[in-house]
Amino acid sequence: MMAARTASPQFQMPVMPSGTEVASYRTYVEAQGAVDYLADREFDVKSITIVGTDLHLVERVTGRLTMGRAALSGASSGALWGAFMGLMMSFAAPSRSALLWVMFGVAGGALAGIVMSGLLYAMTGGRRDFTSSSQVVASRYAVLASADVDRAFQMLQKTPGNQMRPRPARVRPEEEGPTEYGSRPDEQPRFGVRLSDASERTRESDGSGTVS
Repeated sequence: MMAARTASPQFQMPVMPSGTEVASYRTYVEAQGAVDYLADREFDVKSITIVGTDLHLVERVTGRLTMGRAALSGASSGALWGAFMGLMMSFAAPSRSALLWVMFGVAGGALAGIVMSGLLYAMTGGRRDFTSSSQVVASRYAVLASADVDRAFQMLQKTPGNQMRPRPARVRPEEEGPTEYGSRPDEQPRFGVRLSDASERTRESDGSGTVS
């Protein structure tokens, strides 16, 4: 008897998406609207990717945290859990006592939440007396297309918030249109990126570069 072979799932490492940048937006909502614009006009959006660049962790402070607010927050969350547990316990009890189980659960959960939140607040020793919410945001959101690039570029020119516009007429025809991702001419050079000789001469003539 031959043992059946089971294929073990292979872990795939994340890789950067491939494609040509056809539009750029400051917010994710604008980038999402652009993709929706393409989908509404029957564009094959399977070739579209949204990439957020220059990620930042933003923590927004929502208020001051006191013992009273900590206890109130613990009471509300504890009451919800208590009501759920009381409802589960009521299934094994007579129907006339179901509401009583829920009420006991709410009271017990709220009391436990107050005690736990008070202890946690006291353990911090006043090192974090504020409430906040955190999220990861990007400086800009690029829309990439891996197929039908020129059509996507032309269609997205009409979308609001698009920062990627056609180049001036003085640019050679072969240089017009969308560019490869990460090669936008209006982006500032970053560490590890070598400037071209023409760019270096321009920076030196403007007085922004240094000559060793």
